[in-house]
Amino acid sequence: MSKYQFQQSDIYQPGTDLPINRPNIGDTEILQEVEAQLLQQAYQTFVLELTADTRFDEAYF
Repeated sequence: MSKYQFQQSDIYQPGTDLPINRPNIGDTEILQEVEAQLLQQAYQTFVLELTADTRFDEAYF
């Protein structure tokens, strides 16, 4: 079962319960794997960019 709430809408790929996505992935399991990998990469990049002087202020974001 997809983790996405299916509703007939322009945001979903035709005939599926998957949202339209840039890589045009139409398989739920593959999309979830790709999302997990991208999130892991984002976390790693975030952690690598942190320094002792990092301030989480408006300029940072």
